[in-house]
Amino acid sequence: MVSSATEYHNAVSYGRGRLSGLGLDWDNEPSTFKTYGDLPPLPLNRDAGLPQATLWSALGRSRASRTHASRTLDLDALSAVLFHAAGLTRSCPHRGGMMFYRACPSAGALYPCEIYVQWPGGAGLGQGLYHYGVAGHGLTLLRPGNTTPASLGLPGEAGEALFFVSSIFFRSAWKYRARAYRYLNLDTGHVVEGLALGLAAHEVDASVELDFDDRAVNGFLGVDPAREGCLAVLRAACRDADGLAEPGPLPAGAAAWSRAGGADTLPAQLASVHGLCMERFRQGEGMPRPEASHLGQGLNWQDLPPLPDTAPATDLFRAMALRRSRRAYSHDRLPDGALGQVIEVLGAPLHPSGHPCENACLAGFLALPGFFLLNRTALRAAEVRDGNMGPAMAGICLDQHWMRDAALQVVFLADLPALEETLGPRGYRAALIGAGRLGHRLYLAAESLGLGACGVGAFYDGEAADVLGLPPGVGMLYAVTVGVPRRAGPKKTLAGCR
Repeated sequence: MVSSATEYHNAVSYGRGRLSGLGLDWDNEPSTFKTYGDLPPLPLNRDAGLPQATLWSALGRSRASRTHASRTLDLDALSAVLFHAAGLTRSCPHRGGMMFYRACPSAGALYPCEIYVQWPGGAGLGQGLYHYGVAGHGLTLLRPGNTTPASLGLPGEAGEALFFVSSIFFRSAWKYRARAYRYLNLDTGHVVEGLALGLAAHEVDASVELDFDDRAVNGFLGVDPAREGCLAVLRAACRDADGLAEPGPLPAGAAAWSRAGGADTLPAQLASVHGLCMERFRQGEGMPRPEASHLGQGLNWQDLPPLPDTAPATDLFRAMALRRSRRAYSHDRLPDGALGQVIEVLGAPLHPSGHPCENACLAGFLALPGFFLLNRTALRAAEVRDGNMGPAMAGICLDQHWMRDAALQVVFLADLPALEETLGPRGYRAALIGAGRLGHRLYLAAESLGLGACGVGAFYDGEAADVLGLPPGVGMLYAVTVGVPRRAGPKKTLAGCR
């Protein structure tokens, strides 16, 4: 049991020589896909037309959200958004079967996230709550009718589409034990950003909601809250909604489908911290700008110099379909203009202006000759520590020496005590989801520019704090490397939305 998110984060920190080395129980391997028995799924169009968009134009649309007219989200657009956020993109042999990889990265390729859609009706799809079946790229109706966002502790109107991103906890805990809560939220951030970017590219206004009534939402979805929980919600504009109808009943025994293994008991620390993070945000001011944070105070902040742009080699939806973790780097510098393009994707806000969670996750980067803290939205940076720390970070990240060849290492951090004091324990969840969202942008920026990227969530926490010069209470959440691929191999994808 843990009494705070900070205590949890510290309790599951890795230390050199303190990793247990426990093996995996292959006889209790979690299920890969969630299905609902004999309920018939509605197949979605795998050949839906796609708008022309780049990652940068989609982020620009997101930044200007609700200042332009929003387009209607039709069934083909919904199909494309779901596929490019979480659909199957490639496969390879695995333990006598096949391993299927998805548009979203996931720690250990365990893919704990599920997506549910509350559709308000119209545009060729009946009103109701649907589950997105990744394996068959289809929607399964769980209950007809609609619900008001207010009944779930959400802002918004009844005519909006709601995307619920949940996690089945055991899928990650099977491998990562108590530390899995970190990865569950990072993975959620990747899926959330994929949905947000897809909606923005279709010119559909959307907003990410992190503060809602977890118990009401989980009850509405019909999940077993001891095994699966909603961690984030997206609201999307839908102009052609049907009239409001009361939600119908869920399928009998719906909660049983949250079970992912024969023995899926969770570590006590994971269950405990999730219970803490279900509390609503504390009311009041949000997290301060990086300059006023515990880490950023007293540093010499300067505007980043103008950096030339380089034309993306791949549009957004192709980058989403081709995205994968690429770590065979050539040790070359990024091409002229690429660094500016990569840093720019971090600058688009995660939330509307003034949102309390905008600075829950801090970003920094390692570049010769030092480690720099970044004010993302103002594109300002300050040196925290001098020196070449790239090779040391490779050792800290469980001796993953391929990291030494990365041209750029971006790290995501959080002032854990300040988060809890300001936002409550739920702020920890928000910081991890924010890190996953920003990491997803880096993956897609790299893919768009013909580069490689790979996220790293396993590291020796204390050593990372020492090398980066982090003050007490500031912890590392995630790292994403970007580099020039050593060699380009053939890229294979499954049939997707084209």
